[in-house]
Amino acid sequence: MAVAAGGVGGGSEEWAVQRAELGMLIFMYRMPGESWYLVDMSWFRRWKEYVDFDSWDIPCGGDPRFFPGPIDNSGLFRDPETQTLKDNLVEHEDYVVVPAEAWDKLPIERKVVERDVVVKRSKVEVYPLELKLCKSSDPDTVISCRFSIADTVATIEAEMRKVFNITEEKEARLWGRDACNCHKLLCKLDSTVKEAGLYHGQVVLIELNNEDGTWPGQPILAK
Repeated sequence: MAVAAGGVGGGSEEWAVQRAELGMLIFMYRMPGESWYLVDMSWFRRWKEYVDFDSWDIPCGGDPRFFPGPIDNSGLFRDPETQTLKDNLVEHEDYVVVPAEAWDKLPIERKVVERDVVVKRSKVEVYPLELKLCKSSDPDTVISCRFSIADTVATIEAEMRKVFNITEEKEARLWGRDACNCHKLLCKLDSTVKEAGLYHGQVVLIELNNEDGTWPGQPILAK
């Protein structure tokens, strides 16, 4: 496709290819599990003007005066270094979302999740859940990570093994701790974050098996 990550082609006919291909893709049905990508609305409006996107007549885009330049999503970030999004962003006002087929790689990837299981409605999950991860042996050292509600407990465990440098050979189990310091064993690794009942800001602890094969017991409570 003519549109590449981080920029847009400026050839004499590339604008027409972009208009035709992206025009079909942005109206695709959103299926759970797909990755869609956020694009700053200000930049997208400039792109639409460049390719004459909203014209019902024969398009006559490609005017170099309206060429939008490289994709610029800086207006969406509260912290550009960590790519933390601003709060309360609104689709079609602050950003649009496009599927992976439109652009192979864009700065802000988000998952499509089911909003209503009964009627199978889907939405793009703009704000993934933040979980506070720590080891049960060191509950005061906390690392915040974001997960989709469609991610599994196994995904959380894999991330915790990575951030806390725990090898695959070491047996471990996860606990969710609520605001009342009550702990729940997250024993079903194939359960999603949503199914496990995890919520934004919740603490998840990883407990390591003792050398003799026993478990230390309920994780140590944070002070």
